[in-house]
Amino acid sequence: MIIADEGLNGNIVRELRSEGYHMEWIQEIAPGIPDEQVIQLVKERNQILLTEDKDFGEWVHSHRVKGLTVIFLRYKKTDYPTIILFLKKLLAEILEFQSERENEFITVNRNKVRRRKI
Repeated sequence: MIIADEGLNGNIVRELRSEGYHMEWIQEIAPGIPDEQVIQLVKERNQILLTEDKDFGEWVHSHRVKGLTVIFLRYKKTDYPTIILFLKKLLAEILEFQSERENEFITVNRNKVRRRKI
């Protein structure tokens, strides 16, 4: 369901896994692969990319990469508990409406969740 980018905070991966989310982490399955290969893997598996790397926003918006959903996390360490709450709520919503899911670029920060169709 979810592919975590290699640079994603490991605490997020562990916490979501402990909540029962099926996650593959690039750091464990294919460390060092370039962003293009991460994107291809996400698209081939029809999964969601979870990342803290703003380069994926550039891929989607500037290079017009389509066919995937990206959840981009922007936060400071002090915002971690709020980010986790927003993320869990967002993932529960996405899973509930999985069959109707459209490809989106979703930004999660301490104040809000912003969703844009791509």
